[in-house]
Amino acid sequence: MPMSPHWLLLLGVPLFHTSSLSGLKFSVRYTDEGISSDQTLYVEQDRRRTEYRSSTGGEKLRWDGSRNVRFGPQLASIVRCDLGQTFELNLDTSEYVAAPYPPQPLSKAQADAAGLKTPHFVASDKPTLRIESATLHTGERKDFFGHTARHVIETRRQIPLEGSKSNAQEMVRDGWYIDLDTSISCEQKSLSGKRAHVFLALGNAPIERMEFVDKGEPESGFAIEQKITTKETVTLLDGTKSERTFVNQMCVTQLVEGPLHPALFAIPTGFRQVEHIDRNPPANLPNEWSGVWDRLKASVARLFR
Repeated sequence: MPMSPHWLLLLGVPLFHTSSLSGLKFSVRYTDEGISSDQTLYVEQDRRRTEYRSSTGGEKLRWDGSRNVRFGPQLASIVRCDLGQTFELNLDTSEYVAAPYPPQPLSKAQADAAGLKTPHFVASDKPTLRIESATLHTGERKDFFGHTARHVIETRRQIPLEGSKSNAQEMVRDGWYIDLDTSISCEQKSLSGKRAHVFLALGNAPIERMEFVDKGEPESGFAIEQKITTKETVTLLDGTKSERTFVNQMCVTQLVEGPLHPALFAIPTGFRQVEHIDRNPPANLPNEWSGVWDRLKASVARLFR
């Protein structure tokens, strides 16, 4: 799903807070436009491990109608508050990289080398973009892994005003939430009951002047299940407008509370430190003859069936 420059959708696991000394393991399944991916997280008071893998190519279809999804290597990210370090491991190649945690801000030289530019604000003091948020607590309850979850629906509307360069957009986040804290000691704690506004701008476009209209009590719990439906109006090259709809879903498929093995948060024996690890799926696509071979194998399989 393409991301609007002015929405920062936190589709990953949210940042929660923890006061429990007991460990926690949970698995999350994400579904984006019919493509599923999984993450497994292990959390203790001052450390966290996330296991995942990247994927790409889901927007293209194979000759048989299936999606051409390519997966990257098995990866693990470890954050150690006690060491002030974060490690990212390529489990397939037995390599890892290390960096300080919390991350240090980029210097001007590093920002220039990365091609990051200082944003240009619009000159007018009048708002050019309105963000309306409404949170509805339905009162419904459901049991998830022994925890009582509450049903909350949040609707956000992005409304371009005079001078805006943004598209109109509506996002409906329909979710179930439980009271469970899963952040670690070196992460900034969120303020329960407080609404935070996050704005992201990409490219060289001027940053909008924002105004926010909020209704309802914001939800600050742990999302155990969520469905996000986004509708966006876009302007095509010929000047006409078209509405696109995207659906993203997430659900926790496993939740276990209890002690965790210390080896989960350590670099395994035999792993070597490198400057860079490969996180992405292979870039080479199947050639024409491999596609012919796939079709031949499928035809033979149908004959035998």
